[in-house]
Amino acid sequence: MGSSSDKSKLSFLHRHHLLLKTHYFLFFSSFGIIFPILNLTLRSHGLSNIEISFSNIILPFLIFLTSPLIGFIADKSRRFILTFNLLLLLVILSITSLFFLPHIKSYHIQATLHSIKSSEYILDFCASQEVVTKCSSRSECGCSYQAFCKTMNVSLNFSFTMNSYTTEHHFYQNEQFICDINYRVPINNSLLHNHNLSKMKCRITCSIPYFCHGLRYSKQMIYIILYSVLYIFGANLLSTDNALATSIGFASLPRADLFGKQRVWGTIGFGIAAFTASRMYEFFHSEYVYIIMFNTFAILTILITIFIPIRKIEKTNEKKETKFNLSMLIPLLKKVDVLIFLSIAFIWGMCFGCLQPYLGLYIDEIAPCHSRSIIGWMLLISASSEVIAFYAARRVIRFFGSNFSCIIIFLAFAIRFSGYYFLPKPFFYLPMETMHFFNFGILNVLIAERADTIAPSGLSGTLQGIAHGITHGLGRGCGLLISSFIYIVVQQRLLFLIFAIINLIAAIIYSIYFFLTRQSSGKNVSTSKNDNTVILEADLECLPSLPMIKVNNEQ
Repeated sequence: MGSSSDKSKLSFLHRHHLLLKTHYFLFFSSFGIIFPILNLTLRSHGLSNIEISFSNIILPFLIFLTSPLIGFIADKSRRFILTFNLLLLLVILSITSLFFLPHIKSYHIQATLHSIKSSEYILDFCASQEVVTKCSSRSECGCSYQAFCKTMNVSLNFSFTMNSYTTEHHFYQNEQFICDINYRVPINNSLLHNHNLSKMKCRITCSIPYFCHGLRYSKQMIYIILYSVLYIFGANLLSTDNALATSIGFASLPRADLFGKQRVWGTIGFGIAAFTASRMYEFFHSEYVYIIMFNTFAILTILITIFIPIRKIEKTNEKKETKFNLSMLIPLLKKVDVLIFLSIAFIWGMCFGCLQPYLGLYIDEIAPCHSRSIIGWMLLISASSEVIAFYAARRVIRFFGSNFSCIIIFLAFAIRFSGYYFLPKPFFYLPMETMHFFNFGILNVLIAERADTIAPSGLSGTLQGIAHGITHGLGRGCGLLISSFIYIVVQQRLLFLIFAIINLIAAIIYSIYFFLTRQSSGKNVSTSKNDNTVILEADLECLPSLPMIKVNNEQ
């Protein structure tokens, strides 16, 4: 009786794929806890925006190289579970080390208070451009500048604004440090009128400390490099594990169309865990809340993942299939339809490079006092749309067809970017986040299913890794490079209009291609009736399935 009860419980777990659902819930919970705040952690530890930007630009190109390589290793060894867990352990070690590294130490901003006329004073100091832009734009949120001035007989503390100043851009050598900008700020304070002062040494601080810092201590570069290496290493492996989690799902499930209903639990976990972590941070006011919660969920993910069953390939055909797979992979990548599929994934990846991080930066520029609240609501709406998309993904793709679904995703990106450009206030961006239904939910399921369908037997994880690497690696990296140039050099807001136009042009070009291939496919069907050969319809699928074509030809 005991053994039959155990078998029924095991059958219940496998029948409803509860282990796989729990795996996605826990893994993406840990992902949602740590990934959104990594850049904020780097900035609060003393890294500049330029240093953080360099790390983010390098990261996608490493993902492009790492994801296919790890996917290939997992495919050849069929050890998806072991590979996933080893990578997640390395992520735990690297991210935990990042949190416990010492902060980058810097001096206070040193200034000189001059008297130019009676009751008129100028505050001279040298600092980076961020000192004026970051705090002054948040004056409504409570960020203010304080000056602590002192002489032998007098000590003065006063606040000031930097709405009116002149700058001289030059390099200024001072004790082995380089000064970016020399500020001259007019000071009008009643306290200064009571003292006859000609010159006074001051120290400047901000109410938000990491917005105002002076020259760094010597020998801090080693810590900056360590922060960058740990961030790139951990985020790269975490993103690669994301692709492996998809491969685990397809290797475990009996049918590919069941993937969306399992993956949706990852989105639910992402939203719940990210919101809970933010509430815990508000209560404890400590960044260590994030690393404790992340490690807890990551370790639970490893324990659950061990028990996920993986479908086995028949041993009798394993050697023969492996040789066939290796010989088929390169010709597969040379096919026109496959290149079209990968080019679509590349453009989608460029769009992700624009959305993250430049949408958040733009909102922070135009509404700095409400940016976190707005972004929080946007994430809530996008996560809700993503949940609905994963439940309905297969039905949507079957209803519209794979080709038309690709066009809809391009149009959804165009609508989303157009809203960011034309809508006057960021609160109006919230309805645009419903496009996340297509831009992430349908997009990811479509890419995963197509990669699984067109891959030769035993190499689905490799092709999924290639598609993931192109979307979130090469494509996103190129999108970051283009977006950074437009955002910094040209104009911030214009970035979204340019990407809206890119998606409209892509929708037109690929619509023409799909129409032409559909016409040629129709001719092939009519000419092959006498041979009793079944041809897959081009309007239902982005790419033909090689294994299915082989079976049909044999029939």
